[in-house]
Amino acid sequence: MSLARWAVGVGSATAVPFALFVYWRTRFFFRDPHRVPPADPRAVVAPADGFVTYVKRVEAGATAFAVKKGRTIALDEIAGVSASDSGYLIGIYMSEYSVHRNRIPISGTVGMRRHRSAAPFNKSMARVGANLLTRRTPYDEGCDYLLTNERLTISVEHACGAVVTVTQIADLWVNRIVAHIAVGDTVERGEQYGMIKFGSQCDVFVPDALVASIAVRPGQYVFAGETVVVRSPISVSSNISREKER
Repeated sequence: MSLARWAVGVGSATAVPFALFVYWRTRFFFRDPHRVPPADPRAVVAPADGFVTYVKRVEAGATAFAVKKGRTIALDEIAGVSASDSGYLIGIYMSEYSVHRNRIPISGTVGMRRHRSAAPFNKSMARVGANLLTRRTPYDEGCDYLLTNERLTISVEHACGAVVTVTQIADLWVNRIVAHIAVGDTVERGEQYGMIKFGSQCDVFVPDALVASIAVRPGQYVFAGETVVVRSPISVSSNISREKER
């Protein structure tokens, strides 16, 4: 093989993966597919695309739950909003192939927006990805990022007074958490409100007042704004006709 052919071969082998990376980084990652919430007004929808990593019971007044060898993750953001409510915390891990747009799980009013910086820096979420790939349960086993990483939590208050919270959790290589939302905003179920660049996890806490049944399980893949994560005993959608048009 001539030196020229060798150089062309090496160049092609390098250019193709680089081009794919650029496409993923600049186009594929930022895709924004159309989503339509389910017709059932009692359906609480997923706030993110990805794999369900856990469905955890949270008792009233609790400020933490165990994640590894007795260590706990603080739920101060949740406790500060609905300290008297028990409910369920559902974690959704967004892989590098997931759509990273985040959506509102129920219709209501934004009552809180709270940011917590990393301590002292974000850790990688590769462990949870490996756990999901190998079907090692619990999927959050060894996931220290739950204790340390940057997060942004919003709360959405339902007309009945029940409060749902959504927490965006940043991965190691994330540029920033984006949330185009402010306290006092009125939001609709399935409405897009932000994203996390690039990678990460999104948790949703649903209080018992809005839980008739849990509709997902760990390991299941869900879609933001479309997949039902919880079925509520009451309507959580304030504008069904608008959602059908979207």
